[in-house]
Amino acid sequence: MSRFKGLRLPLNLRLVTFGLLLYVGFLALNFPAERAYAYWKGSELARQNIALGGISGTVWSGRANVAVIDGTRLEALEWSLRPWAVLGGQVALSWRFNVEDGFAEGVTALSMDGSIVLPSLEARLPMALLARLAQASVLRPAGLLSLNVQNLRWDGVSLVSATGRAVWNGAEVSLLKPLPLGDLSLDLETTAGEVRGLLSDAGGPLSLDGLLALDAEGNYQFSGSLASRGNAPELKQALRSLGRAGSDGKVVVNYSGSLAKLGF
Repeated sequence: MSRFKGLRLPLNLRLVTFGLLLYVGFLALNFPAERAYAYWKGSELARQNIALGGISGTVWSGRANVAVIDGTRLEALEWSLRPWAVLGGQVALSWRFNVEDGFAEGVTALSMDGSIVLPSLEARLPMALLARLAQASVLRPAGLLSLNVQNLRWDGVSLVSATGRAVWNGAEVSLLKPLPLGDLSLDLETTAGEVRGLLSDAGGPLSLDGLLALDAEGNYQFSGSLASRGNAPELKQALRSLGRAGSDGKVVVNYSGSLAKLGF
């Protein structure tokens, strides 16, 4: 082995090799997205519940007029790779899509440790769609969820950090009949390694005041109070299932547990 110690390739060969690598990288990043999708659909890795239509652009930056994922229709799906994220040990992608009565856009990065980071996320999505994707449509929620969140990080076990705001406009659930709740909001912040969410209402039928805390191990705690405003007998009856109301008419609740036991 000592014979090869300090052996270096000739300068011209190193330049040729470097040029070939750049050329291969250029071809890969500028490979037509439609052709890449055709190859992917023919491979054993392809998921049969994903279909794209009207594809244009490249693997680097492209668009699909229609995307159907697990039965959910997305329109005007756009994506763009962020090459400089590699220097930070991440593969990053900016994206956007439209759905009926809504949209979502943001940046998603996958780190080498397997964690998923969303530096930015903005969306306005129907709650019925989100409930169907989460297989939690038994309450038949209605209304729109507006999101403006930054620095959201999921390490595969728990939500490690998040900052921003989520508002459920026109919140409504259905038990025996629809129950209007008004506008509800969740303000997120990360403090001392713990994600905290402050829940409140905007003066609708449901009075809501609560605090949600989630630690790095995936354990959560929620404490809050709920009450009905005005003439809402159905809502009052539904709140009785959560506990007995105090003299002020509020039902105090306290929950704690692990996200893993909830299936996350």
